[in-house]
Amino acid sequence: SSPVPRRTDTATDHPRAPAGAGGRRLSLISLTPWDLSLAASLVLLLALMSWRLHLGVERRVLFAALRSAVQLSLIGLVLKFLFEQTSLPLIGLMALIMLSVAGWEVMARQKRRYAGAWGYGIGTLSMFLSSFSVLILALTVIIGVEPWYQPQYLIPLLGMLLGNTMSGVAIALDNLTRQAWEA
Repeated sequence: SSPVPRRTDTATDHPRAPAGAGGRRLSLISLTPWDLSLAASLVLLLALMSWRLHLGVERRVLFAALRSAVQLSLIGLVLKFLFEQTSLPLIGLMALIMLSVAGWEVMARQKRRYAGAWGYGIGTLSMFLSSFSVLILALTVIIGVEPWYQPQYLIPLLGMLLGNTMSGVAIALDNLTRQAWEA
């Protein structure tokens, strides 16, 4: 099960949970087998409706659901290992891998690219500057995590920031290169 952070007002929560805005403690919500069953039943309902309406996508839906469950289980094992660590170099390596993959995706979304390292570097540098500055500000000032590089907070926040930034940077660079090509 994957715990989800939530805000509470009690001071008796997990002792290592940082105080959030207003001095409230953050605690974890554990997903129960019932929660997971409910999510799986929605996928099965979708496949059943596809079969009933003769859409022909029920096998693809079920295969995609199975594949995503396997992928999420594997990434869950990696995250479980990382969440147990407080090693800055190891967490930094994970953040660098996340940034590198996002930079590659930005480059892949462009129809026309800059030649050489510029094609990869401009998007990656833009994401690094924006995402990491907001990440450090959020972890140190808003959430108040000690140490600021706790992976339970850093990795999910960085993933959300990179995901949103990646879309904006990819669209901006694609428009820039398209307009330069047409000029």
